[in-house]
Amino acid sequence: MYFADKHPVRTRFDTIRTIASVVSAVCLLALTIGFFAAGTYTVRTVSQLQQTYHPERLGSIISDASDTMKTIHQTTTMLKSSRGDVTIMDDLHNLIKSLEDLANSLQTLHVDQFLKESSTWRDIGTHFFQGLKHTLEEPN
Repeated sequence: MYFADKHPVRTRFDTIRTIASVVSAVCLLALTIGFFAAGTYTVRTVSQLQQTYHPERLGSIISDASDTMKTIHQTTTMLKSSRGDVTIMDDLHNLIKSLEDLANSLQTLHVDQFLKESSTWRDIGTHFFQGLKHTLEEPN
């Protein structure tokens, strides 16, 4: 009966302890929700990957990669082999012929139209950014 009349002593540490418990509970709740969200996302992503890349499709991708590597290997082997009777003069002749074809094709292009369209797009972009700048400026 000696302790029946006494009230518990409350100190400031009791308040701090209560606040710490509430903060811990909120953090644990946030972590739990985060784990559930991450688990759901992981399961959904793995399921989608399994549907998208089933074994037949993976086999096809690997086969295509194998064919590509084989072609690259054959090309490098061909480039390492001798060039036969092709001389540097033949190469220069082919280069000049290609440049001549390029110059002739430039005459049929409408370069002025390309320049006009590019300047129109540049003006539109400049006008847009100037309008955006004036919109975002704060009045003094």
